[in-house]
Amino acid sequence: MRTFVEVLQQNSVHADRAIRFVRSSGEERTISYAELWLEARRRAYALRKLGLAKGDRVALILTEADEFVLTFVGALTAGIVAVPMYPPQSLAKLEAYSETVQHILAASGASVLVTNEQLKEMIDAYLASSSEGRAALPGLRVVLERDLREPEGFDASDEAEPWRVSLDDLAFLQFTSGSTSRPKGVMVTHRNLTVNSHAIMFDGLRSTPEDRGVSWLPLYHDMGLIGFVIAPLYALVPVMFLPTTAFIRRPSLWLDAIHRFRGTITFAPNFAFALATRAVTEAQAGQWDLSCLRALGCGAEPIQADVLGAFLDRFGKHGLRPESILPSYGMAEATLAITFSDLTAPLTTDRVDAKAMQAGKARPANGGASLELVSCGRPLPCHELAIVGPDGAPLGQREVGEIWVRGPSVAAGYFNEPEATEAAFGGGWLRTGDLGYTVAGEVYLCGRSKDLIILGGKNYFPQDIERVASSVEGVRDGHCVAFSCLTASGAERAVVVAEAKRGAGGVAQAITQAVRAQIGVQLSEVALIKRGTLAKTSSGKVRRREMKRRFEAGELEVASDVDEGITPSPHAEAVRTSGAAARNEGGRAGGAPARVEGVIDGIQ
Repeated sequence: MRTFVEVLQQNSVHADRAIRFVRSSGEERTISYAELWLEARRRAYALRKLGLAKGDRVALILTEADEFVLTFVGALTAGIVAVPMYPPQSLAKLEAYSETVQHILAASGASVLVTNEQLKEMIDAYLASSSEGRAALPGLRVVLERDLREPEGFDASDEAEPWRVSLDDLAFLQFTSGSTSRPKGVMVTHRNLTVNSHAIMFDGLRSTPEDRGVSWLPLYHDMGLIGFVIAPLYALVPVMFLPTTAFIRRPSLWLDAIHRFRGTITFAPNFAFALATRAVTEAQAGQWDLSCLRALGCGAEPIQADVLGAFLDRFGKHGLRPESILPSYGMAEATLAITFSDLTAPLTTDRVDAKAMQAGKARPANGGASLELVSCGRPLPCHELAIVGPDGAPLGQREVGEIWVRGPSVAAGYFNEPEATEAAFGGGWLRTGDLGYTVAGEVYLCGRSKDLIILGGKNYFPQDIERVASSVEGVRDGHCVAFSCLTASGAERAVVVAEAKRGAGGVAQAITQAVRAQIGVQLSEVALIKRGTLAKTSSGKVRRREMKRRFEAGELEVASDVDEGITPSPHAEAVRTSGAAARNEGGRAGGAPARVEGVIDGIQ
């Protein structure tokens, strides 16, 4: 087994291999494997010159992919623990963003933060104006990425390795997205990286050096960082990196890059497939030939069969093969990948009886209301997956329970969080908190155990309600959330909070009718909120529990029909006027500002 640093060094002999970056300006930069190793050593030297020692933490907030990758590999080469962090997406929400920055910097104990000129000015200004910020981060130095490029005294001919990295050394801290709690730093070791990278590239993707990757995914999250920066280097697979924000503005850039670069491997969350299907025009698609694509991965959020089906239908005439689709399942606590679908098989789905699912049984549908779930495939070799009940006992096939995982990809725990580590990693299994079931060894995801909505003794998954609500005309696609709240008598009631498009009318009533007809759930409340105020993580996941908290605290920024062109339901009117959400009367307008929603929430 080779550490990532050994891979960087040994890859430097392959003069024909390179990484290509498309910067936000549109300028392209190509870095050969030999140059990558040289830059890794150069920046490792520069970081050591700052006084950082092996095991120290360095935080990275960098907007350009090439700056991020070169600094990241430099940190790992020096034995310094990298802490990837996402850049601010909106000046208007800088204060909320800074709260997250302070939390991660304090939790990681990072003594140096590397950023660029524009962000340094904002970060310095905020920390200087906040006594709490400076007090919580004593000794923090904010340095510029450009100052790492040409460190004085660096000798490119010196191959000495003063801090040799071992497989069991800590490589970096991958902070969780914070969709269910405050972000925690997952401790990813070099062994975790090596094992999971091999499993992804050779067991899951069956890669060869003839493959080419294309990615627009953010590099501060595991799917973009491990899936396209680290893992491909183990298999000598060149990658083209596109700016995340450029994809959001113009989704056609993703597929156009696959066509031009002859990409064979790409991954994206479910929302990206829906966005591309809807937003790419025939003129943009032009003469695309997508027959080169053999692994079209989907993960990181609930996968919808109809979304993937529509994408395959839309671009099938451009050579996209149905067999290329590759649903998968993973999480930061398992480094990245947990399961992969069969690379040679078309999309596999399971249509189950909706009423049976309410009782925790994934019984095949036979008429009546049903749900279609997507197979995420089988566990990676040398890893185990179990479906367990509330008592920890294994469940049988088609029984819904919590997914537990164990194997060498499971991370070492949460940094400086012993109680959280014991709760999630104790006993030899990673308790994922995800609900699912198996059929013939393949895994189907249902939702999060703590987000389950229980009404009248029946179980409902909020993702199913959100899927229906999102399909209603006038609702911004993917911008809704479902949860349950307690009434004064202690009974549960179902609530949907959604962002509506400007000029849409009767949305709340349409959501109520659609959810009742398709899921069988009678909603007690539909609150229509202002555009851009649905809380999301930096990776675009809905912060369901945060929205529930805001609803109960009366902090929702409810849309007015004057400002947004929305005709609210009577429930939404109650939300706007009473401010008594905790007493079963909805939330009020105004209140606390929305927290960071991340790059994805700008999608229309």
